[in-house]
Amino acid sequence: MKKNNKLVLLGAALSMTAGIGILGASVNADEVINAGKYTQNVTQLQKIFTNKNKDFSLEEVSVENNKDNGQQPVYKLEGFNSKKTKEAKMKVNAEKTSDVIKNKTKKMDADDKSDAVAIDTKNVKKNPNDAINLAKKYANENGNATEWTLKMDKVNGKETPVYKIEFESQQNNSSSSEKAAKSSSKTKSSSSKKSSSKENTEKKTVKLNATNGNKISVENDD
Repeated sequence: MKKNNKLVLLGAALSMTAGIGILGASVNADEVINAGKYTQNVTQLQKIFTNKNKDFSLEEVSVENNKDNGQQPVYKLEGFNSKKTKEAKMKVNAEKTSDVIKNKTKKMDADDKSDAVAIDTKNVKKNPNDAINLAKKYANENGNATEWTLKMDKVNGKETPVYKIEFESQQNNSSSSEKAAKSSSKTKSSSSKKSSSKENTEKKTVKLNATNGNKISVENDD
């Protein structure tokens, strides 16, 4: 009986360890998404937002990885009420927009009132898909967009709807010590690669006018 109990306990411990390993592998909040798959029309997103937040205006829309819940892509919607006394933040399942994950309102800070400008949806002539394709052209980028945002910003002194499109890619950079290790034994070489090979993230951010699609800026961050 004692041996059986030990086997049962050992089996349970191994099961728990395996379960934790599987969970850790499947939930990675830092994993990027293909934001180009989620290009809901801003007018429809505005309706979703105001349906839950009466007398509110939509200030910002973004598509991103939901860091609160692993790899789930979400639309993040933010806005304020007509008196600019309250702000609301909503997260909607990007694959099923009827699924509202979170919707919270709170008192609006005084500093935020002056910066609060509702999205002028009538002047959003470029849809998110158009914006992403233009951003790829401006940034000379073939990869998928990992995030996109739409909000008002000043362009030539005028409040204008502006898209911000982000691209993120992983690059493997090897140090000179790794190159030198190639002449040594296989074992030494493999251990040297593990220690000297470093994975870097390269980011590109493109801002463009949501009315006419013109490029505003392209920034590299690596």
